[in-house]
Amino acid sequence: MNKLKECIDFKLLKYISIITIFIMIAAHGFCYFNLLYSHDSLNIIHKGYYSDSLEIGRFLIPAWNFFRGYYYPPVVIGILSIIFMIAIVYFISKMFNFKEKKHIFLITIILCTCTTLTLLNATYINYSDMYLFTFLLNVLAAYFIRKKSRLSLIAIIMLVVSFAIYPSYLGVVLGIYIGLLLIDLFNNKNWKDVLKEGIRFVIYVIISLIIYAICNKLLLKIFSIDLNNNYNSINNVLSFSSLTEMFECIKNTYINYFNFLFYPHTFHRTVVLILNVIIVLISIFNAVVLIKKNKLKKANIILILLLCLIIPFSLNIIYFISGGVIHELMIFAINITYIYFVWLLSNNNDKKILTKIVYGAFFIIACLNVIYSNQMYEKKKIELDSTISTMNRVILQIENVEGYEMGKTPVVIIGDLSSGPLAIRKEYLDYDVAGQNSTFVTTYNRNYYRFIKYYMGYPINIVDNDKGASPLAMELSNKEEIKNMPCYPDKESIKMIDGYLIIKFS
Repeated sequence: MNKLKECIDFKLLKYISIITIFIMIAAHGFCYFNLLYSHDSLNIIHKGYYSDSLEIGRFLIPAWNFFRGYYYPPVVIGILSIIFMIAIVYFISKMFNFKEKKHIFLITIILCTCTTLTLLNATYINYSDMYLFTFLLNVLAAYFIRKKSRLSLIAIIMLVVSFAIYPSYLGVVLGIYIGLLLIDLFNNKNWKDVLKEGIRFVIYVIISLIIYAICNKLLLKIFSIDLNNNYNSINNVLSFSSLTEMFECIKNTYINYFNFLFYPHTFHRTVVLILNVIIVLISIFNAVVLIKKNKLKKANIILILLLCLIIPFSLNIIYFISGGVIHELMIFAINITYIYFVWLLSNNNDKKILTKIVYGAFFIIACLNVIYSNQMYEKKKIELDSTISTMNRVILQIENVEGYEMGKTPVVIIGDLSSGPLAIRKEYLDYDVAGQNSTFVTTYNRNYYRFIKYYMGYPINIVDNDKGASPLAMELSNKEEIKNMPCYPDKESIKMIDGYLIIKFS
């Protein structure tokens, strides 16, 4: 127990736990205490879909589901998410040597309320806890590599596990370690030693990636599964057709980083843009003051500038790796930029007015993020209620079709409710982000089946119910008779054709 007390600052952990629980519940409590399944999370039971995860290189997701359960209980996911976030903030605070409560509070409110976490909870809550666990593993990997002991080898295992759950958070460990190298340089540590430390860190990451790639190949061979070509598969990693395309992607990686950092999806985006510009300008001023105050050598200043140049690329490296295929769930690492700003602030307390401005800006951004998160969850609740109402009417119409037998007649769904006549976009809600573009919670073949059977409790025999898109539906949709069918809610949108019950949504 004494050794544990030496290793863990329980006073700091208690403070972080209290504020993290409060902020996480304020921002995401509605989601954790309500059923808001939609889109991908409508695969309510994930048992039997282990091949889906292996096909895209996330081979440890089935293991996670095995221990947590094949259903997705939001309260359990919420509790796990809060525990992981407490650990994330704690180890970041230790590594960046944040001692004052106000600085810890700033990084907590930003990480707990960021857009990525909101969108993850809103539509992909089935992955929310495991993705936060992946974030934590990357933080811990940086922590153990920094220790420079035998524990550093644990970091390799942690990185391999994190890649096997969600490879998109590679930027997290890169961003944190670059931040630690910057701290060394600002503290006048010899630039050669810092460079050696950076190379040592890169070697750890490369070894982890190699081990991950070997494990993935072995498992694919054992289970006789091929990597698919979906947008989120590792099969598309670094697939550039030319050097020109690669350099174009590097340029866009930087552009994309600044777009996500300065103009994130939140409430009153323009206000957040202005506040972010103010924070960045003050942070640059703080960096210049710190350089002068610590009388840094030219070599250190040059290396600081070089690291600052690669920060956007490192934090958004997944954009480059995926060849530009990215969405808001993949950019959690970009929020690490705010940790740099807080560190600079914590080391420059001379200009009180500037310090107060940054505190105020952080607090306003977090408040706007909380409003945005609750709006997104409200949007999902409205859409869930709309889907229940619509599906009740669909089922009633199905049962009135002559020749239909419940649970036996093969049902083919053509199109999607969210692109049909009933799709109504509600004003002032964000539809332009990951998982939020639909107006109904059902978005593809498999989750229509899951929603009607498991959520509505109605036995239905939807064809190809284990597939995202139905090959039979695509084939039948080219038939002239089905082409000429009106879309739901027209009375003729549901009828028997060639032994199939056809439901045409769009």
